[in-house]
Amino acid sequence: MCSNSHSSFGTPIIHLVRMGLLVFSDLNAEELRNGLVKEVQVVNCEVNEEGVPIDGDCMVYFSDKRVLSFHCSFKHPLNQTVTIFGTGCEYTATVADAILPYKGENIEISLSKQHMIDYDQICCPDEMILKASNTNVQEVCMWHNFAKWAHKIDKESSHSSADVDNERWWGGDSDEVKEANDIASYSLHTQIIIDGLMQSIQKGGVRVPL
Repeated sequence: MCSNSHSSFGTPIIHLVRMGLLVFSDLNAEELRNGLVKEVQVVNCEVNEEGVPIDGDCMVYFSDKRVLSFHCSFKHPLNQTVTIFGTGCEYTATVADAILPYKGENIEISLSKQHMIDYDQICCPDEMILKASNTNVQEVCMWHNFAKWAHKIDKESSHSSADVDNERWWGGDSDEVKEANDIASYSLHTQIIIDGLMQSIQKGGVRVPL
């Protein structure tokens, strides 16, 4: 399975890496701790006079031969399209506004599937559009969840121990505390991947094991 995307450097790279982690771990933070990500690499990278990367193709190699690839650039017009596809999947999913959603009541995910009429003959695509509510911007959702997690952490962690070695920073058994610990794990591993990508740039585009 692969996930391809295009965006500018900066904050969007965090979103792209996080999206890859979510897709390939199926929202299971335990997989992150068990070697989900193997190596990272940046190829065809261009840096400015200060050594800041301004254009490059990034590769993140996951277990089971799964790959996240994305192109980030300050040189090209904004493109925030993400495509998710795989050898065992019927549909290819495309998100046209993966970083900053377009204005409107709904956000959309396009699903497409192709059928072979016969060997070496034209394919006939089937397409559908999935819609989700876009009533709240990302920042509103972020602060809503933050307040929910903080309330439960404050309530439960005072009498329940954490396990930092296993990436369980706050004690407690509620769904909210578990979700907060999982999100913290995703944040940690997102930064590990970004640090690895920067190492690859500094070493001339080699693969960096994580």
